[in-house]
Amino acid sequence: MKKVHALAITALLCASGMAFANGGSEAVPAASSSSASKEPVTLTLWNSSQTMADFYNNVVTPAFLKEHPEVKDVVLTYMPIQDFVKKLAVVLPAGDVPDIMEIEDSWATPYVTAGYFEPNTAELDAELEQMMPEFKGCLSYQGKQYGVPSAPFHELFFWNKDMLKEAGYDPENPPTKWNDVVNAAVKMTKRDAEGKVSVSGFSMRLGGNPSGTTQKFWVLALLGNGVDFMEESKTKPGYYHAGFDNEGGYAALKEYIDLLYKYKVDDFSSMKDTEAFSKGRTAINMREASSAVTIMKQGPDINWVTTPMPYGPKQRATFLISLNLYVPKDSKHKDLGREYIKFATSKDMYAIQVKERMVINPYKDADKTAGLDERLKPAFAFPSDLKCYTVKVLNSYDMAQTKVGEALPDIFANSTLLDNPEGIKAEVHKLAEIVNDALKEYDEYAE
Repeated sequence: MKKVHALAITALLCASGMAFANGGSEAVPAASSSSASKEPVTLTLWNSSQTMADFYNNVVTPAFLKEHPEVKDVVLTYMPIQDFVKKLAVVLPAGDVPDIMEIEDSWATPYVTAGYFEPNTAELDAELEQMMPEFKGCLSYQGKQYGVPSAPFHELFFWNKDMLKEAGYDPENPPTKWNDVVNAAVKMTKRDAEGKVSVSGFSMRLGGNPSGTTQKFWVLALLGNGVDFMEESKTKPGYYHAGFDNEGGYAALKEYIDLLYKYKVDDFSSMKDTEAFSKGRTAINMREASSAVTIMKQGPDINWVTTPMPYGPKQRATFLISLNLYVPKDSKHKDLGREYIKFATSKDMYAIQVKERMVINPYKDADKTAGLDERLKPAFAFPSDLKCYTVKVLNSYDMAQTKVGEALPDIFANSTLLDNPEGIKAEVHKLAEIVNDALKEYDEYAE
């Protein structure tokens, strides 16, 4: 029997910490009913991205109000992601909601499947039809589409050009194949007198936020080796199982173990991620484009460029994630909420957002590089062989992603896995069982 939708919401709430107490939720700005009064109405919008909040307040809303005199104002409430996730689990079932919500695709899944959001109108679906088809996968449920992408981003490579040049590479043309990337990383790695990595050749995500740990392993290793995190059943469409309990999954984990203990391009004690790149402590960093803001601010003298994800052993792939705008079913102003969504995700607004926030312009006919910093343009010129993957609308997704991300650091820290095929296969099987158990928990599993 399928678990009730409330269980999906409870699991999401538990993963994020204790829910707000009854008296602790923020007051929702009152909105008059557009059907009960001809006075201009006030729309309400909640989100969890400060930069998107600034974009709505400074760019979208002023322009929207000029075109819609029937709207007095759009009041935006920003909450940090952990607070926002907790609040979703309380307010959506209670119906105490704003007119519009912006939520990352995976966080929205249990509320979409539970029926707390309105399906798209034909007008919003027509807008979605003009966008990259990959986004339909993270917005579709039981034949209907929910939400419109408002801030999509992808994984790419940042390269330190000075380090490339010092290692004997053309800094204007970084390596594009995985074996060449590894060779370059080895040459660019530096160590201190004690043998610890002082400048990593490649900054590896080895822990921290579980979701991020899983996603980096997923994109770099699993997808590059031709396997997916979850794979649809061939005998029971709509149901899934782990897609990596196979040779591709083995190659993916071996890739990480070899980077750490054979090629030694990084270690657990080195500075990580965007901080490391902006301080000249890593040569290559895999991240989304928005981290360029931090690099330019904290490392203005770093000479850098970006590229799309390299060719893995089996394919070249990246992972598209997006914040999406939704209309809750208990919204007081659904029609005007949809008008705001349509306006905020229009081609004109995306042209501005790409320049200010370095997101992907999702429209199929858009020049993905228009308005970007020159150093980012190479990573946005999607090559024809780059496959794009998105989050599936499955209640089990976040549980599986989080638990795998919690297990990975201990596996990465196990140096006995070097040149240990059976040990690696055993760990891959355990990770696959974590995914399958999560799918079974929500009756979404099938071989």
